Amino acid sequence: MVKAMFEKKRFWNVFCLFCGLFIIGLFVFLGFVDNESTVVSIVSGIIFGAIICVFNLIFLLFNFKAYLYVEDGRIKGRYHYFGKINCGVSDVEFAMSRMNTLTIQLKNGKRHIIMGIANSFDLCSAIRVNMRFDASEQPEKLIAYLNTLLASKKRGMLYVCCWSALMFINIFVAVFLTGDRELHQFDKIDWWIMGLMGIVEIATIIVTFYFARKTGKNNVPIEKIKYTIRRTVIETKPLLPGFVIAVYTDYDYFIRITLFGYPHQSAVYFSVQRIDSEYNLIHEYTSEIYEDKELLSEALEKFIDVTEKF
Repeated sequence: MVKAMFEKKRFWNVFCLFCGLFIIGLFVFLGFVDNESTVVSIVSGIIFGAIICVFNLIFLLFNFKAYLYVEDGRIKGRYHYFGKINCGVSDVEFAMSRMNTLTIQLKNGKRHIIMGIANSFDLCSAIRVNMRFDASEQPEKLIAYLNTLLASKKRGMLYVCCWSALMFINIFVAVFLTGDRELHQFDKIDWWIMGLMGIVEIATIIVTFYFARKTGKNNVPIEKIKYTIRRTVIETKPLLPGFVIAVYTDYDYFIRITLFGYPHQSAVYFSVQRIDSEYNLIHEYTSEIYEDKELLSEALEKFIDVTEKF
């Protein structure tokens, strides 16, 4: 079983929560004992303390009593505030880990983005090892599809940048059309201009977030295609010549380690191949000869055994 290690709550949030409660209590106390205190000042202080409390309470309740584990081909967990997952690894289309965040894409289209996991790499590895994988497409076709997705993402990022710039341009245009006057100096035409530019600004923000969201949706498919290409290359390209004993790879399928031996001998050596930026499998290193396989067993435990693929 591989169990998630959720990040612990920070002392700072607990401290700020009590500070907020103290501020609320202080202003309530002043309301009873200080006759010079105004209602506005007391209410403002209480609201300020309440905002601090709510803000820090949100952080403290994030992943409260959260758990997540992979065991016997199933993924079970509770995360964030109301998130839940209970599915088989066979239901997973793809999984990836980034900056203490585990993303699980299911075949039914549902996506679980679980943040605050210190060992997200380990859980992602456990899921990928047990994921069903079929190399049904040639790497060349997958690379062509990847280039299409990357081009789409690049266009999306360009749209986001352009519309983001337009938000600031709208502000300068509004200031220019109203003569850079203060609000109390506005006449009827100025207010019409501000209203129209306000509508344009809101529309611009909506369009910007639309393109940002649409562009962000490409991240998981792109990572999935990259992973599929690497794994296909690792599992299908011919091995280097020699007396092969076993074949290993890392969880992300960036390298392939081939363990070689000699007939009727215990001596072994290994070679390392790596996927380059063009998704070619290149030879990188050949080791010295070791007396037996046991000398390498501890180091090889960190890798996935894919010998059966060959």
